[in-house]
Amino acid sequence: MGAEPTEARPLVLEASRLAKSYGGHLVLKHVDFAIAAGEIVAVIGENGAGKSTFAKIIAGAVQPESGELAVHGGQVDFQSPRDALRAGVGYIPQELAYLSNRTVADNILVGRWPHRQGVTSDLTIRSIAAADAKRFGIQVDVRRQMADLTLAERQLVEIVKALSRSSAVLVLDEPTASLTSSESQNLFRVLRNLAQTGLSIIFISHRMDEIFDVGDRVVVLRNGEVVGNVMTADTTRPQLIGYMLGAAAEELSERHESGPFTEPALELAGWSWSGEPAITDFNLTVHRGEIVCLFGLRGCGGEVIAESLAGRNRKFQGSVRIEGRQYAMFRRPGAAGRAGIGYVPAERKREGLVMPLPVQANLSLLVLRAISRLGWLSRNKEKRLAADLRQRMQIRARSLSQTVATLSGGNQQKVLLASRLAARPRVLVLQEPTRGVDVGARVEIHHYLRSIAAQGTGVLWVTTDVEEAVLVADRLVVLREGAVVAQLTGTDKTQGRALEMATKDAA
Repeated sequence: MGAEPTEARPLVLEASRLAKSYGGHLVLKHVDFAIAAGEIVAVIGENGAGKSTFAKIIAGAVQPESGELAVHGGQVDFQSPRDALRAGVGYIPQELAYLSNRTVADNILVGRWPHRQGVTSDLTIRSIAAADAKRFGIQVDVRRQMADLTLAERQLVEIVKALSRSSAVLVLDEPTASLTSSESQNLFRVLRNLAQTGLSIIFISHRMDEIFDVGDRVVVLRNGEVVGNVMTADTTRPQLIGYMLGAAAEELSERHESGPFTEPALELAGWSWSGEPAITDFNLTVHRGEIVCLFGLRGCGGEVIAESLAGRNRKFQGSVRIEGRQYAMFRRPGAAGRAGIGYVPAERKREGLVMPLPVQANLSLLVLRAISRLGWLSRNKEKRLAADLRQRMQIRARSLSQTVATLSGGNQQKVLLASRLAARPRVLVLQEPTRGVDVGARVEIHHYLRSIAAQGTGVLWVTTDVEEAVLVADRLVVLREGAVVAQLTGTDKTQGRALEMATKDAA
């Protein structure tokens, strides 16, 4: 994190009474903000709180209707991201923009390739780009093609590109949404090192553990207003959730009582496959009303176990029992669904939802037979079902006819969950069910899934997010290279212990 307290360092960027509205709706309400040299400020809030609009105003992509911005004490009026960049404000959005068919060096120097009389040299470009990366302490091979890099590596390239243009402030919007834990930690190391050199960093995130890991200070937005501005060391997770959700925070408290659990909902015995990682004689029981988290690093085997339970992996061998009834290994998704498995995939846009269709159609997609007669869909039944699910899951949409693609990430995820619960599964299998949603929606999803478990559903939750695993699990099963290496409950169920077991002796 940054060095001295904020008041000991000069302010680099100041915003005063920023306001912005869309369609008559005020999304930013006279927001004040300041950041000092070498400070990392996390900006958090629910979807719709105004975080993205705030970031885009700071970056020059959106112009405020009122308010003022100052950089190094001088008032600025950004009409474009180029204006902001010239003033020293770099912006890295969640959806990166880069030249995929060009090298890292080309991307770092795009728009300002060195040349003499219109002629440039690849060697010169690579030399300058490599020097920039080294100057900022970021390790990247400037000769590689951007298309061949991981997302984490591309983000580092974008950071070098912004810093090489003399940025004094760097704005990152959800930079770890699709990164593994180790990739995120590497990014945090880079950011902390850059802050030590005096760079100011505005870090927008949905993940509460990241805020405490990397931020010096936290600014909380709710309904377009700043409702919290606290030093990270002086606050707690419940306090931040309270700022974000207001009166709703107490209702959505994340505390819960575990067990005892006695009736098996799901029993896996002798599960094996020869893929990567190899899994041999995997056994697991999930009881009715119990939330079991399978936690491990990406590639530990949890995801392929979940996919096999959903009938998406035909290569597993072993036996399955659901509420005492024996089933053959599921070879198709339909067989898993008929047996009582509800499956929530990790990629909602690609595997879980039909984005161009309305909310109503997505909510009813898996239960069309139940709301049809003689092959004809009952629109009245579909509407009643969708309205009930919308209310139960608190899906925020203008109407049931609104397309899913236009919803926020958190509300898309709620539609995905609700569509699976429409079939009233006996076992719910979830892969990263809160990936890419804001903290408020995440708390709501946790709360709702606990209520589903309390009604007797067995829940198998597969995640690489150690904070979430510890938070939601009644029992935390740690996987490493396809094998169970620990089962944690009670006071043993800590992030430190889970990470230790997941990474022990790992290369």
